[in-house]
Amino acid sequence: MDGDIVPATMAAGIELGISFDFFKRHTRNILKKTKEECSTDYTNNFWFIFRRNELTIGGFYINDIYCYWDDNVVLEFSGDIPILTAIHVSNKYSGKLFNVLTIGSRLDLLKSKLGFGFYYGPGDVHYLLSSLSKPDEIVEGVFIRTNYLLPYSEEYQEQLVETITVYL
Repeated sequence: MDGDIVPATMAAGIELGISFDFFKRHTRNILKKTKEECSTDYTNNFWFIFRRNELTIGGFYINDIYCYWDDNVVLEFSGDIPILTAIHVSNKYSGKLFNVLTIGSRLDLLKSKLGFGFYYGPGDVHYLLSSLSKPDEIVEGVFIRTNYLLPYSEEYQEQLVETITVYL
């Protein structure tokens, strides 16, 4: 469960794009009625599955399936076309992003070691700005949440990574 983190591709040894049916057939899992039942430190070698199917106060329809493993990995499947669209890793997850960044690391490791910049976007997350020939281009398929609810800056550079998400 602690495989390397590859933007737009995989984390926890699981590839984005797999079908929910395939996942269910090849894992030990238990359906839970509430999200709170899934948020536990130890899932006893089972995936806890919660389906969110509701209309929000703002009129948005949400149809997603979430699969939890030991409060370290959350898989997010689209409920409409049931494929894996995002993997969120946090807490004690030890896999690395770009062989550098782990949960608990300082965000600025990506800047100092690999030259990435940061764009602070919706949902209070940091997207990576390419260190290559197009420095204002966002690296697709990954975003990072830190312990600060503020954009990275010289003034707020001691931000620690809490969650890394890879997505399609």
